[in-house]
Amino acid sequence: MRELDGRGFVADTDASRRSWIEDYIIPEDQPQVRAAIGEAIRSKRMFELEHRVWRVDGSIGWTLSRAVPLFDEAGEIAEWFGAASDVTDRRETQDALARVTSELDRQKRSYEALISATPDLVYAFDTDYHFTFANRALLTMWGRTLEESIGKRLIEVGYEQWHAEMHEREIDRVIATKEGIRGEVGFPHATLGWRTYDYIFMPILNEAGEVESIAGTTRDITDIKRAEEHLKLLVNELNHRVKNTLATIQSIASQTFRGDAASPNARAAFEGRLIALSDVHTVLTRANWEGANLREIVTQALAPFDDGMTQERLTIAGPDKTLRPQLSLAIAMALHELASNAVKYGAWSNASGSVEVVWASRAGRLHLEWTEKDGPSVSTPIHRGFGTRLLQHALARELDGEVKLDYRERGLVCSVDMSIEELG
Repeated sequence: MRELDGRGFVADTDASRRSWIEDYIIPEDQPQVRAAIGEAIRSKRMFELEHRVWRVDGSIGWTLSRAVPLFDEAGEIAEWFGAASDVTDRRETQDALARVTSELDRQKRSYEALISATPDLVYAFDTDYHFTFANRALLTMWGRTLEESIGKRLIEVGYEQWHAEMHEREIDRVIATKEGIRGEVGFPHATLGWRTYDYIFMPILNEAGEVESIAGTTRDITDIKRAEEHLKLLVNELNHRVKNTLATIQSIASQTFRGDAASPNARAAFEGRLIALSDVHTVLTRANWEGANLREIVTQALAPFDDGMTQERLTIAGPDKTLRPQLSLAIAMALHELASNAVKYGAWSNASGSVEVVWASRAGRLHLEWTEKDGPSVSTPIHRGFGTRLLQHALARELDGEVKLDYRERGLVCSVDMSIEELG
């Protein structure tokens, strides 16, 4: 380079410089400049390139360099005549715009990924009720493609007339009030069937503060609604059971303390009956109150009377059967009364007596039998106490079956017969 007028952009020179590329052009752009110069020389065409240079103040600037070849008489390049323009502001603006565009593209990809991944339905309407956006979850619910859905109104993508008109009225309301609206509605999913949805419409405002479109999100709350209904049923069932339990306790108290309120024996009997009631509640709770295994009921009811008894004094035998909750309570209370009576007056009141509890199903019915042996001689009582009334009347009524008490000389035999249909 023989001469350069830098015009305050780059340093001037009025002497020949062979190292002008190293002096003026930043190292990173030098290979590109050399390659462009080589191509211009080979093709004998104009040199034109945007590249970075060192400015007069030592900072980096951008220049658009152009040079045309001047030829000698032989048609060979004798020298070059060129000019350079300061394009720093434009390039910095372009670079800033590129960075902003890149960031916007990144955010757009992130939003699209989030919207596509969410199970919620995400969509948008214009002010004429046409869909302008629908995410993958919504398209799946409709069983439609994006091309089949964008630009369509509600009625055109499968909504019933009443449903479409309801949403159009809600869109009008959002536009008029510039406030969101929330609702709940059912809609048939393309693969899952009828579902219940919670939805929200929100206004999207332009720079003038007017509604230009409406954004919507919808969530499938079918499982939540089912859980709420189940919880409601559970609460109602709990209330029913509590009332029944309180009624049972009231009956036990009334029968136990009738005419004998101050007796320590009466208090002990009452406490024992409450414990029996509590024990069977524990069994039912473990089974979520769906029913209880008969063997577990028998074992639990007789556990307080075990007191280290050998197998010879207590035999339990029978197939696994599941009883409904109310029936389980009745059986447990009956066994408690029979065991209490055996300890006081029957087979367990001496050292040699034994009790056998067996059950079997025959001809569509369940037969349970309590048999006492080798205890004191027994006879039919003259007065019937609470235990006898519980067994012969309350238990029989609850079972919708038959209860027989046979006071044999060797010991009491209690036979319970009920329909298998009464089992849970």
